[in-house]
Amino acid sequence: MKTFHMLALAVAVASASASVYAEKTPLKGGTLTVPVITTAFTKSFNPYVDKLNIVGGMMFEPLAFTNVRQGETSYRLAESFEYDEDYKSITYTLREGLEWSDGEPLTADDVVYTFELAREVAIYDIAGVIASGLVTQVTKVSDRAVRFDLAQKDSTAHWDINRYMPLPRHVWSEAEDLTTFGNPEGIGSGPVTELSYVRAQQMEVCRNPHYFLEDRPYLDCVKYRAFSDNSQIQPALMSGELDWGSNFIADVDKTYVETNPDNHHYWYPPNDAIHLYFNTKRAPFDNVKFRQAVSVALDRESIVEFAAYGYPTPNFSPGGIGDYFSDYMSESVMDDYGWLTQYDPDRARELLDEAGYVDADGDGLRDLPDGSPLSFDIQVVNGWTDWVQAVMMITEYLQELDIDASVNAVEWGVYDKSLKEGEYDAAINWSLLSTHPIQTFKEYYHTSRAGQIWHAGHGVHSEEVDELIEGFGALTEESAKQETLDELQRFTAEKLPFTPLFSNATWFQYNTSRFKGWPSAEDPYVHPVFYTVGNNTLIFNNLHLK
Repeated sequence: MKTFHMLALAVAVASASASVYAEKTPLKGGTLTVPVITTAFTKSFNPYVDKLNIVGGMMFEPLAFTNVRQGETSYRLAESFEYDEDYKSITYTLREGLEWSDGEPLTADDVVYTFELAREVAIYDIAGVIASGLVTQVTKVSDRAVRFDLAQKDSTAHWDINRYMPLPRHVWSEAEDLTTFGNPEGIGSGPVTELSYVRAQQMEVCRNPHYFLEDRPYLDCVKYRAFSDNSQIQPALMSGELDWGSNFIADVDKTYVETNPDNHHYWYPPNDAIHLYFNTKRAPFDNVKFRQAVSVALDRESIVEFAAYGYPTPNFSPGGIGDYFSDYMSESVMDDYGWLTQYDPDRARELLDEAGYVDADGDGLRDLPDGSPLSFDIQVVNGWTDWVQAVMMITEYLQELDIDASVNAVEWGVYDKSLKEGEYDAAINWSLLSTHPIQTFKEYYHTSRAGQIWHAGHGVHSEEVDELIEGFGALTEESAKQETLDELQRFTAEKLPFTPLFSNATWFQYNTSRFKGWPSAEDPYVHPVFYTVGNNTLIFNNLHLK
């Protein structure tokens, strides 16, 4: 049997810095204040329909997750998981005595129920393990044990299973509409669940009285403050009103650090790859030559320098992954298709002319090959100032080629819906920051993900690619695994459903005026992403009063 044992509590649960455990018991108390870009907060605390990404990890925990920074499994609601000898099933064992925040027992029944929901209602299948056929059956073994049967040998199934957050059956089973149910009482399993107040512009959630860790969290509450855009957050960070920032801040050294050098800090490790996604089901993006022309029309170095102050790095790899997964990049794909990411407006014009995108009516703008007007917009979330500026620059590069392209800045809800449903022309969007690049490719291409995730609405899918992705977990040789990744990168470069722009930085600003225990370049105990389930829990649970 292949067993993954529970790590020592200090490591497995908190993955905290050694400094915290070396000193006397940290002081308890205090309220952490964080910014959220939104028009208003509502009493909606369902992690599977959460539009703000503030519920997962804080009010609901997964069974476990991979702490990539430490290269280890951090067990949360589960104390261990175990693969069968043939890797065709995996059994999770829950911690003893788990309770929901209302005091009801948290058992294997809740875990099984959550995956039953994933089979019935697509939005709950957050990693597609049901729709893709990876998990064929979920069975209660005992009150604390759940077995996941797999369609085939797969040693990586836990990567995806770990993305699910068990839900309280006694609460969700009473919901009238599971697709919109908001869990208004905030009953959950995470470190904070008690609603102090929920107002349009501010919300405070406090310590879970039945949390499975008796000594955590050290903090009393987390306070969320609503802002309309990054530029509003910046002065609040500068003045010390906010403790934890996860947003782009212009010229962060000057505008943030220099205002309080002793307490204002940031750490920007590599993050996800940012792409310009094309809807290949719509003209003009149904023509690969047009997509190629757009790609070579973009000066990525200038976009990074002027739109994002040089904090990200230009991504010249056409295979779909960026700096975060640089060890997996295919050299042969770069050799054959590296031209796609080189700024070459003359080649862009040649590609457009060859494909018939010329000015047919003499109005100074290129038309579709049939002579009809060529016009499209590029979606971006209103308030994400660095991305808005990047899209503005992209439209300017295209306008230099006589292409009528415009910025379409929309609210998050509109963006979320249109990208998932493939109802857009083009859009700037990220890639999944996952444990392994195969998960990222699954989000791009597996047919089960279309309609469920922002990254799969481009319209490029195939059975052959599905089979490559599904078969990855059965591979044992590292060379074979890399061959699969090379094939997926080549497929990406050939089909070009999106073009890379840059490898993003992780936006992480932190204020040490009141709290200690932050991750940093010197103490990188976890990747500092507030919106990533598991990572945010470890950080929150590690923070304490100075």
